[in-house]
Amino acid sequence: MKLLFRSDEDGRQVRVIERRWDGARLYYEDGALYTHVDAEGANLLRYITEMDRALEDTKNVLLLGTAGGALATQLSRRGARVTTVDNWSMTFEIARRWFRLPPQVECVHADAMQFLRSTSRRWDAIAVDVFRGVEIPESMLASDIGALLTQVLTPGGLIVWNVADSPQSWPTQWISKALRLAGYETRLVSVLEDDAGNTLVVSRQTPAPNGETETALGPEVAKTPVA
Repeated sequence: MKLLFRSDEDGRQVRVIERRWDGARLYYEDGALYTHVDAEGANLLRYITEMDRALEDTKNVLLLGTAGGALATQLSRRGARVTTVDNWSMTFEIARRWFRLPPQVECVHADAMQFLRSTSRRWDAIAVDVFRGVEIPESMLASDIGALLTQVLTPGGLIVWNVADSPQSWPTQWISKALRLAGYETRLVSVLEDDAGNTLVVSRQTPAPNGETETALGPEVAKTPVA
């Protein structure tokens, strides 16, 4: 193994490593593997493959969370317009230098929630892959997250949210319920990688029978686990 980059700034430990025998590169943050690509920058993590598959019919995609940019690269290489948002500006340099992030991918340095609250743009799909270590930041689980995502989606848009946990876990169930309350049909895609589990919450917007949708969780839902 060859260490290409390390950083211990901003309360995070980031390591970029290259395997000498095949040129594959890996991005670790706080001990968690976020990105794994081959020498040409093609993704090697199954959960990224499944996110890409879920997004295969979309042409204009917003990514919240970047790391090494493997998903952004996959989407861009097949012709999608990609905007990726991250609150750590160094991640864009890492993704371009070490992981072959295409130059046409738009990179925005911003907090994901602040970006959702401030932008007036819209996308066909949103992929959410925001973590500190393997935990989703509490700020991403705000009671109005469904409304915030809805306001930046085109009608009938798609959300693919990665959770580093099982389908039965509290975060997965919370996110699924939050999106259902905001007017989405949701399905859970379980992904296993070397005995570690990820779940994708795949959600598409559908109109409610009365033509309206709920766009926020009530406080009792926001504060308590979903059975």
